[in-house]
Amino acid sequence: MIIRKHRERKLTIRSTRQNVAVCVLAIFAMFAFSSAPAAANDDSQNVSQAATLIHNGKLDTAEELLWKVLTQHPDDAEALNLLGSIRLQQKRFAESETLLQRSIALAPSQLPAHKNLARAFHAEGETDKEIAALQDAASLAPNDADVNCTLADAHLKKNDFHDALVALERIPRAHRPDSALPLLAASYLGLNRVTEAQALAPEVTARAAKNPALRVEFAKVLLDFDFTDDALALLAIAQKQQAPTSELFFMLGRARERKGELALAQKDFQRAVDLNPNSLDALQALARMLATQEQWTKALELLTRARTLAPDSPDVLRKFSAASLRAGHTSDAVDAAQQLVKLRPDEPEALYLLGVAQLQNGDTEVARATIEHYTKLRPEDPLAFLALGMVAANLHDFPVARTNFEQSIKLDPNHLEAYYQLALIFREQGDNRAAIAQLEKAAAIDSKHVQTQALLGTLYLMQQDYVKAQEHLTRAEELAPNSPDTHYQLGLLFARLNQPDQAQREMDQFRKLKDKAHPSPTPAGDRPATSAPPDPPS
Repeated sequence: MIIRKHRERKLTIRSTRQNVAVCVLAIFAMFAFSSAPAAANDDSQNVSQAATLIHNGKLDTAEELLWKVLTQHPDDAEALNLLGSIRLQQKRFAESETLLQRSIALAPSQLPAHKNLARAFHAEGETDKEIAALQDAASLAPNDADVNCTLADAHLKKNDFHDALVALERIPRAHRPDSALPLLAASYLGLNRVTEAQALAPEVTARAAKNPALRVEFAKVLLDFDFTDDALALLAIAQKQQAPTSELFFMLGRARERKGELALAQKDFQRAVDLNPNSLDALQALARMLATQEQWTKALELLTRARTLAPDSPDVLRKFSAASLRAGHTSDAVDAAQQLVKLRPDEPEALYLLGVAQLQNGDTEVARATIEHYTKLRPEDPLAFLALGMVAANLHDFPVARTNFEQSIKLDPNHLEAYYQLALIFREQGDNRAAIAQLEKAAAIDSKHVQTQALLGTLYLMQQDYVKAQEHLTRAEELAPNSPDTHYQLGLLFARLNQPDQAQREMDQFRKLKDKAHPSPTPAGDRPATSAPPDPPS
């Protein structure tokens, strides 16, 4: 009996111990399995918080949270997408692409990653890649208004009007955003469906009550398709009914420039810059207006601001380099052109611009190598041989220079600059008659070419043909009244014609203009603008 009770007690103790052990194991198991959801919740909270921080512009703090997640879970697709969006805002495009493509590979149905990848390609000007990324996004969300509007805009850049319209028509009419209306108009007009584009006008007017900028955006489309009067009428309404904006005056300037009202256009562009000093479009437009008046210093000031705002913009770099050449800041022109070539290594025109800048900066041997490279890419371009001829002339290799100028004329018989450069060679070699023959050909092509008229007058003066000398020098003075050298040559001419009062007046004007043109030494690294090959069309 005692033994039996002892055994029962031992069994009870053993059973109790087993129950305790089972309970302990259950508790450990509970903690072990519950730790994964807890960690997952932490990751989710960090990612969600990072998204909010990114939206509020606090990129550094957001990145810290995302790295906490990715350190433990490097395959978190949502965190990779958000980090890619941060890199996109930081303009670190290569890193952004890598992160976003990794995110898509891990979660192919993640729409935000496809949208961000498209934005990265858009920022880099890779329109074909942007379209491919947006098409992937559209396959996930066929009716998404943002995706289809962005896709239509990308198609319009390539003048694919039909594909743009297809994308826009996927958006249900009830959910059509304001931004779709100008895109629809561009698509219709590109397909010559003018009536359908005009039918959008009432909807634009109705929506403009809440979104005044819509009129300006619609007017831009009308301008792009040369409906200038319609655009001006719409902009006139906008000017009366909305607060002044930089975009409004920029578009007014475009319309008035198209109509030939250049003084009004310049005022509009200036107003656009005043309202928004960081408007790239307005800065470049105003610089262009000043450049047509040969106010290169002022144009360059505007383009310097534009370059600060968009340091990697090929369009800005082209204009900045060309304006720097005209203003005599040749070292700056070389710097901008070199940056352009790095950004656009396959763009022949960038090489040409660099070669011209190097030539103007006195880097003749380097310029020759650059322009020879361009010539291999564009062997039928007369500008290439003109530039090579000028390189050879700078090196005093006149036979090679002459051969290149003659080849330029062979490719383009109306290439005035090549005749002018041949004339300079003949003058350098003391053959004034041959130089005059080339200049007469140049003058027949363009009688308003100042350098041709001035040099013709100078050479005829040296040949003692005073009638023709006066004819051409007077013409040069009319075309460029502030050229000191022309007044000097006229002073010599009137002295030889025994007209001392006229001669004195011309010499006084020469000294006045000379002192004004060169009041102090040229700054180091800069050179006065000299004759150079024309810029290539961009």
